[in-house]
Amino acid sequence: MNALCKTWLLASLSAAAMQPLLLAQSLEPSQPLGCVESHRVVAPKKPRMGADGNILAGQVIVQAKLTLDESTTAKIVEYPRSGNDLDSYNSTVIIQRGQEQKKYPLERLIKGGSLLRLVEVASVCGSSNQGTVFLAFEAGSSGAAEGFAVVRYSPEAVDVQAFPMANQGQIVVTKATPNEVELWSASGSAGGIDCDACKKHYTVRDCNVGQDSVECKQRPAAGQVLSPNKFMGARIAVR
Repeated sequence: MNALCKTWLLASLSAAAMQPLLLAQSLEPSQPLGCVESHRVVAPKKPRMGADGNILAGQVIVQAKLTLDESTTAKIVEYPRSGNDLDSYNSTVIIQRGQEQKKYPLERLIKGGSLLRLVEVASVCGSSNQGTVFLAFEAGSSGAAEGFAVVRYSPEAVDVQAFPMANQGQIVVTKATPNEVELWSASGSAGGIDCDACKKHYTVRDCNVGQDSVECKQRPAAGQVLSPNKFMGARIAVR
């Protein structure tokens, strides 16, 4: 075998040996599939405003997109509009599963829901392919009113439901029993003077996320006097 053939053979063998290594280096790590627990605060994107101070018409703002499983996503989308007294954001939960899409406008789920904006998201898992996502929404810059929605998903179905409106409150979720939720809400200032920062009387409703609706019952206990600051950093408490 002449020198030229030997050189070509060695180069070919070397390239063949390197190919698996190069292939391994080029592959990106696979993303985990299935339910993933998370908890995050969302700073809502602001709509574009016109020179007159009104929201420019026709905007569609995606505030969050969540991958529930390999075939299902949830998006929280705003369709902001300026009003005579109050601006409405028309937040809508959009579920996309395969080719099927369903929309759940908050104004249909919660009284006064058109004013609410997404501020927090928490996900808990029942199994690798079954989970519950809690969404917290606020109205106004001071967050004086909150609305909460829940998205439950499994390989068989996805459903979206909502809790009653709360005032400067939160929901408390237990991972082991995510269908049983405490809803905390202020019912007036402790000193008799209404102000955002004042301590307030808080009552608790025990809510059950059922098959078709959320049922809430007032807890018989008298409640507590608390500062709203206790809830400002966490509209959703997960334990």
